Amino acid sequence: MKKYLLPDGMKSYKANLHCHSTNSDGHFTVEFLKEYYRDNGYSIVAFSDHNVLIPHPELMSDDFIPLTATEIDVNKHGTECCYHLNFFSEDRNKTEFPPIDRVYSVEGINKIIEIGNKNGFLCQYNHPRWSLQTAEEYRDLKGLWGFEVFNTGCELEMHDGWGDREYEVICRDGGELPATTATDDNHNWANDITSPYDDSFGGWTTVFAPALTYDAVYNALKNGDCYATTGPEIHSLYVEDGRLHAKFSPARSVCLRFETRRTGMVISDSDDLTEAEFDVGGEYRYFRLEVKDSHNNKAMTRAYSFEEVNK
Repeated sequence: MKKYLLPDGMKSYKANLHCHSTNSDGHFTVEFLKEYYRDNGYSIVAFSDHNVLIPHPELMSDDFIPLTATEIDVNKHGTECCYHLNFFSEDRNKTEFPPIDRVYSVEGINKIIEIGNKNGFLCQYNHPRWSLQTAEEYRDLKGLWGFEVFNTGCELEMHDGWGDREYEVICRDGGELPATTATDDNHNWANDITSPYDDSFGGWTTVFAPALTYDAVYNALKNGDCYATTGPEIHSLYVEDGRLHAKFSPARSVCLRFETRRTGMVISDSDDLTEAEFDVGGEYRYFRLEVKDSHNNKAMTRAYSFEEVNK
């Protein structure tokens, strides 16, 4: 019997879950950003402007979903260290985030996440390297829905876009297994869509949903039916008879990571791999899959627990 880890038979949608507009410190209007992203193959954008929660029903269409979202920051006094958290609203028309105390500590942030979760928000932890945070500052966060494993803006700004190592820490040492997301965190300050400094389209989250509606997309995210990527596509992922089967766009290497040194690897000398199979029998706490092409672009699934895989 097949256990599908990514939904079978559903359409996939390209999403940017971290986007800034002129409603905070972004350069482009939400109207322009809808067209800009839709013309580049995106169906979903979370307009997560800083510390404001603004629905955009005027942008909703048959081929585009604007997620109602906000990015909340909590700063450490006298330093550049900060927590940045994206909250995605179940209620598309919600205009206010509930009252919070911005206390810079694990306990303080966990309280904010708890309040968000109780009020119908999914919480994504953003760019740990840009935030100059140590493992002790994010490892024990509780109630996170997602973890930003790639951020285009941070990669362009300081070659610190990846947070895959930090994701491994929170899964292995913190205990929770949030979804993986790749985002742009675009502000488009270059003011030139042809510029190599334009921070759009570097990473995205592929979402599997039964339909392109607000509720279907939100529920797909809530269920973790998504993966992060900077290029490669994962078409199919399932377990059958103790074997993990993956099909994907042409790639050079595939890595199955467990919480220990147990690892599955398939490597070629060119982008000619399109499927792989791994043993996932025995005991483990979780595994996750990475697919990489010859340009070092990578797709990352979330961590799947033993209980989830074997139920």
